[in-house]
Amino acid sequence: MKIYDITAEISSALPFYSENDPFKFDRVLRLENGDACNLSRVTMSVHTGTHADTPLHFIENGAACDEIPLEHFYGKAKLFRLCHKEPRNISKDDLLPLDIQADDIILLDTGQSCNMSKPLKKDYTALSTCAAKFLAEKKIKTVGLDYISADTYNAEGFPVHHILLGNGIAILEGLVLQNVPEGEYEISALPLKFKGGEGSPVRAILVARHG
Repeated sequence: MKIYDITAEISSALPFYSENDPFKFDRVLRLENGDACNLSRVTMSVHTGTHADTPLHFIENGAACDEIPLEHFYGKAKLFRLCHKEPRNISKDDLLPLDIQADDIILLDTGQSCNMSKPLKKDYTALSTCAAKFLAEKKIKTVGLDYISADTYNAEGFPVHHILLGNGIAILEGLVLQNVPEGEYEISALPLKFKGGEGSPVRAILVARHG
């Protein structure tokens, strides 16, 4: 058994979608100061780093973190590598050759994982609306991407999120997939059980049972 950690390290080095989503880590108590223990406080958006989007993020009365079935974030996953030489939207044609079936969790590596420890790159690769509609027609459970958003930066109306989440498809964003071979794995990327939460950081791993 081999375990791949596909989670970006949470720190101020992450790309942040908005300046209104700062990350702050404070050590409130310190052993070195004579306190009884080390105790920290974290301030951040629930969409920081490697995270899950649930339907409530864009869909009124959509499922929240405490409501969405955990099968969206745990079970068999298929990792596909898409070779894009320059940033562009993932098209339906990119997805047609792939073995994508109903209820799949699919992870798309577009070579952007190295940017998950750098300042925001606004011309990142995202999904096209045609690709999102194709995934909705396939009735997958979850799609995972290797940068911070399924939509292009500041996309008007965030159509990809609306298509996916509106069809009950969960989204994993900010995955680190660069050193993981293509293939099938067991994934665990469980969101925290925020009551009414529209998203959550996750500790995402892939488990290869053989090899």
